[in-house]
Amino acid sequence: MKNKIIFGLVFIMAYGVQFAHAGFLGAAELIMLLIVGLVFFGFFGGIFMLIYFLVKRNRNTSAHQPPSTVAINFGSPASSPVPVVEKVVDDSAHAKINAARIALPQQNEIRYVAATEIIRCEADNNYTNFFFSDGDKMLISKSLKEYSDLLKPHGFIRTHQSHLVNPRFVKSWLKEDGGTLLMDSGDKIPVSKPNREMVKEVLGK
Repeated sequence: MKNKIIFGLVFIMAYGVQFAHAGFLGAAELIMLLIVGLVFFGFFGGIFMLIYFLVKRNRNTSAHQPPSTVAINFGSPASSPVPVVEKVVDDSAHAKINAARIALPQQNEIRYVAATEIIRCEADNNYTNFFFSDGDKMLISKSLKEYSDLLKPHGFIRTHQSHLVNPRFVKSWLKEDGGTLLMDSGDKIPVSKPNREMVKEVLGK
């Protein structure tokens, strides 16, 4: 900027000298013209230089200042996880229903019964007979071992290789044939020798 102003001043002065010679001005008039030109261009040149330095100073100052802008996030706020209480309650209730009932598949239907309704189970080769508290009986085409694993968490005890009983329906321990259980239904269930102590522990000595 400074160099351009000086170059322009020199150019105008030189042009003014040639113009003066062309007009046959005297030496005194020429000197006066040069002085007036120098004062004129010096005055405006000073103003231009002052403006230039002020602008440059403001730029340098603003470059070192931290930006005063504030970032605004227009995105949707992160949604906080809302516990699905209703679903948890439903799942818990469903689990309790499944835990309290078992499925007994038959040819034409699948019967769902509560474990508390079963008095005992008795093996019949690869089948299992179920005896219920209402006097009903059902033959299921699955082995006793499968239902033994399923019903043990409900308190059922394996008294014999062929028998699985619900201790809630045990009426008494008969001291015959080494140990026999008398059920509320009147049925007598043998207790094998290896299982006697375990059965007594469950029923209470």
